[in-house]
Amino acid sequence: MLSQRVYESLPYLYLGLGMSILCSVKNPYALSSALLFILAGAVVWVVRSEHRRIRHRLTQQAHGSLPFWCYEMLPFSYLTLGVSLLVYSENMLMYPSAVVLAVIGFQVWVMRALQRRPSHHVMPKRVSG
Repeated sequence: MLSQRVYESLPYLYLGLGMSILCSVKNPYALSSALLFILAGAVVWVVRSEHRRIRHRLTQQAHGSLPFWCYEMLPFSYLTLGVSLLVYSENMLMYPSAVVLAVIGFQVWVMRALQRRPSHHVMPKRVSG
């Protein structure tokens, strides 16, 4: 049994560990490990986020032409691609694009997290009588 604090921080731990491996070690095995940690963190975050949504399954979400998992993985993909370009690219002209991708990925992730927070406002029960 994990404490609530540890349990809630696991997806961020996976994402952080994946990003730190991605930034620090430059070999194919480390890259694979980093991508797996990032994927694990993203999947855990999406599953928890989807489960805790305020209007969970009440309305059909429109993701455009993208399937659910493609839509949900976009911010993590942007962030990972941006960081990868910053770390692995030797072309200085790629850096502005890499920063833009990383910032957009982080911004979309934060916006989704804020929109999916559970509401603490509870409607009072009506007393009939």
